[in-house]
Amino acid sequence: MSLSRLAAAGVTLFVLGSCSGVVAAPPACLTDADCSSGNICFVDGCGDPTRGLAVEVTGGSTVGLFPQDFEVPVLGITQDFEIKGPLTIVGSFQRERSAIVDPANRSIYTDEVLVRATGESELLPGISRSYQAPFSMTDRGTFSMNVGQGRYTVTAQPTNPEVPPQTFTGISASPDGGAVVNYAFASVEGAVSLSGRLIKKKVLLPQPTELYITQAAMDLQAIDPATGEQLSQRIEVSTGRPGSRGDFILVMSPRARVLPAIELIASPRDSTTSLPTRRFPLTPPFATTLTLELGDYGDPIPDVPGQVLGSDGQPLAGATVVLEGRVGGGATFRSKMVTTDSSGTFKVELLPPDDGYSLSVFPASGARSGFTQQLVKVKNTPGQKPTFDPPSIRCIERIPVKGQVMLPTGLPAANLSVRAVETKATGKRPLPLEDVDVLTDFDGKYDLFLDPGNWRLEFTPSGDLPQTSRLITVSAAAAADGGTVEGQSFAPITLPRGRRLTGVVTTLNSSRGSSPLANAQVRFFRVTTIEGKPAAVLLGSGITNGIGAYSVILPTRELPKQ
Repeated sequence: MSLSRLAAAGVTLFVLGSCSGVVAAPPACLTDADCSSGNICFVDGCGDPTRGLAVEVTGGSTVGLFPQDFEVPVLGITQDFEIKGPLTIVGSFQRERSAIVDPANRSIYTDEVLVRATGESELLPGISRSYQAPFSMTDRGTFSMNVGQGRYTVTAQPTNPEVPPQTFTGISASPDGGAVVNYAFASVEGAVSLSGRLIKKKVLLPQPTELYITQAAMDLQAIDPATGEQLSQRIEVSTGRPGSRGDFILVMSPRARVLPAIELIASPRDSTTSLPTRRFPLTPPFATTLTLELGDYGDPIPDVPGQVLGSDGQPLAGATVVLEGRVGGGATFRSKMVTTDSSGTFKVELLPPDDGYSLSVFPASGARSGFTQQLVKVKNTPGQKPTFDPPSIRCIERIPVKGQVMLPTGLPAANLSVRAVETKATGKRPLPLEDVDVLTDFDGKYDLFLDPGNWRLEFTPSGDLPQTSRLITVSAAAAADGGTVEGQSFAPITLPRGRRLTGVVTTLNSSRGSSPLANAQVRFFRVTTIEGKPAAVLLGSGITNGIGAYSVILPTRELPKQ
């Protein structure tokens, strides 16, 4: 439907604030009526509801049947799935006997190792999967870990801090073939060792003195700054107790020798303690002995009070507050997250900042007040209580977002669940924005209060109608005459008709053949491209019963049978 036809029909797309009067370009479609015969309106535009689908079937973690994926070129009248036995990543743990990498000169490694596999589905873009399992005293150093279908980065991390971890990328686990990962940990001679001391700072006068870290325990780890790959274990370098001098021996992967640079990260073991984090870039060849200075970050400033006001100027309760900034010596510090009380006040422990802190406020989901960031100073005059400058933060107002949902019959979709999910973060935030949930009223209308950004609206009806979604962009809008922020109105959408698809899920066991699989989850996705990136959009899901049968409501253009 063209913009002129939409305007002629009296349809409002969305307004980016009444001050600008700008009307955005129309979306690819609003309702199924905008699409050609047989197609319906999806989040990415018009498409055939029977094509371009993929299905995820999860048999249950208790039996090791993690997600397996199926491509469905054309959706049938019924759709059955058979999942094979558990998919696994198998392999072995060995250790080099010398500095030379030699498969014929290795010993079996049977000490405890933690294996982590992180990745995503190869058929369902954006659907992430993550698994981990510990192995100790393995049979001849072999291991087997159940995972879901996908492509992974797999890291083996020995418990022994003197044995550096090893990582493999691009490991594919599928029913067509098992994934094999054989680890060969570096020998003592082959690893790269750094020794030294992590201290607070050096004082040269009146005589050379090292000031040690006594507030809390500190850890040190080496990483590849280009990829984030762990090059060493995370080791304790300071206990935080008197007498702890911060001595360390850090054992790194042989890869550290051939990288253009590495990075040592010194961070507090307990993230709630008042110690900063500092990164130390190093380039080979590495010094024999290192002295790492965390910096003159000062002493903690306890109970710095502040207040958060809502967009209406009244105290805002239940908001999450966190501060970030640089402190003395060039390190960075993030405060513990705190929550405002009924009077909008909070107290937080900080370190003296270099300049100021970026204070972030996250109001509760659905509130009129929105995410707000502001630079604040800390006044810490001796003999006086510490304060913020300014002492209070007033939140900006979220943008009111309005719309309407109609049933395929043309009647309003009353009491319909609407969820707003942020799809792409804008700006730098220490935390993600929460989802926002509302119900439509008797006229099918919904009202949301959202922060500026890109959102996906998910509409989940009950009964025999499928869920659907739309993408929206919420733009910051100026207040009208200094008053309430003008909102955005989105065009009404009409839910697609639904069809009930049934099928049976079975599992293939080599010894017993196929058998029905109860309590399996079946999820149907539309595989497409959104904003130039591959994406998988959930269309519907169901659970199998005791005989492996499931049913799911999927969108269709067909008229209901009489």
